[in-house]
Amino acid sequence: MGDDDLDEMLFGVSLMQDSLQESLTDDPQLFHDMIEAPRRGSASLKCSLDTLTRRNGITNDHDILELTGDKSKPRTATSLTSIPNEAPKKAVAPCPPKVRDRNWVIAEIESIFEGIADALLENKKQLSVTLRSRSGTAGRKIDLTNGIVWTQCGVRMRNINFPGNTPQEARRFTVLVRILELVHDALTSNSVITKRDIYYRHPDLFVKQGVIDRYVDDLACTFGVSRTLLNVAAAAKGLVAGNFQIRRADGNDVNGLGEREGLLIPTLHESDTIETSNVRWILVIEKEATFRSLACSAFWTDIGSQGIILTAKGYPDLSTRLFLREILSASFYIPIYAIVDFDPDGLAILSTYKHGSYSLAHENSASKSDTEETRSLNIPQLKWLGPKSSHLHANLTQDSCDNEAARPAQGLMKLTPRDRQKARKMLEWEVLAETGLEPEWRRELQTMMMLNVKAEMQIFEERKGGLGLWLRRELGLGMEDLRSN
Repeated sequence: MGDDDLDEMLFGVSLMQDSLQESLTDDPQLFHDMIEAPRRGSASLKCSLDTLTRRNGITNDHDILELTGDKSKPRTATSLTSIPNEAPKKAVAPCPPKVRDRNWVIAEIESIFEGIADALLENKKQLSVTLRSRSGTAGRKIDLTNGIVWTQCGVRMRNINFPGNTPQEARRFTVLVRILELVHDALTSNSVITKRDIYYRHPDLFVKQGVIDRYVDDLACTFGVSRTLLNVAAAAKGLVAGNFQIRRADGNDVNGLGEREGLLIPTLHESDTIETSNVRWILVIEKEATFRSLACSAFWTDIGSQGIILTAKGYPDLSTRLFLREILSASFYIPIYAIVDFDPDGLAILSTYKHGSYSLAHENSASKSDTEETRSLNIPQLKWLGPKSSHLHANLTQDSCDNEAARPAQGLMKLTPRDRQKARKMLEWEVLAETGLEPEWRRELQTMMMLNVKAEMQIFEERKGGLGLWLRRELGLGMEDLRSN
């Protein structure tokens, strides 16, 4: 599927409205205000795209966001440094590359808007912004030193032009400019804006939430930074409970045991401190239903003061992964475990927590920077508790001592065609290769396909003592731990 097809699918039928391009040209003040807003928000623009490129000694297209006034004469790092009929200038040693922090991103966005303003003043026929887009899982690699998925390729280039040849193309440019303006405002005010907030600023323009998701991800990929450095976040969806406290400068502290059914994943600020001195373990749970069941159980009443349980309600979002990273950064010695369904999606979720997101591997590549904001979000010390193939029958567990021991556990299902297709693709991942970092995962995935069976975490509820008793054993919590509480 090409970029035009994907954008048409995201925007829907409204992209075909012929009145769109007319509205952009009939109301020049609206468009002028959009591109001038970031300029008014800054005391002075640091430099143009040309001077920024020369100052940083950039020599490849990984480091610049191209903006051209004439599509037939693109401004590139090569064309900027090779100007004919000009007297030779004294060579100047390039400055060391700057750290890609918040101020760097602000300067990059302002350079784009300065280029747009210059092109309009010069009556250029066309504006073109080149975006780098993530492209599937091509070129994804595993860094053996820290187990994180990263990439040096797997991206494609696409131009967003104005006025463009079609209404769709004009709309894409307008969407991009508006998102850049909102991101710039959030960065200069040092505030965080959610993707949902961006969408509701102009729902008629953006049409769908997926449009915001794609352009924000592409901007992060283009700048070579994580989405956190754009000050754009997805609304928190995860839940957490446990014996931790977050102390805040304004006095609005957070108590992890304050809500029996868990708290929404809190946003952490630079001035916050996390208290986890009584935490002995952290348990990541795939499903919300299992999290809530556990949080309301006698098991949690007995040992909730010893640990932290957390769920992202499926595949982990950025807020949940950031929260886990901060806790483990403050208390790296705390062991962390995960329980996920015994199916391909369960293992993919486990891999996202432990090795990072395959689809957002460019963010992990950006995390090779030393800045606090771009540290990687993977958890290499994460241990998988189950369920595994050895748990599929009650007679293989420690509590199989009654007459029902030989009865197959409930919750077993056949793999669907989609499950089998996903499993086959996962076996091609480097992390699951024969010589990869996770040989156990590979064996379990192969066993799953051979038996044509998958299982949910609920299989433990069919056992004596349920999931709580099984977890107590897996976490090494004896009766003395219960009495100590």
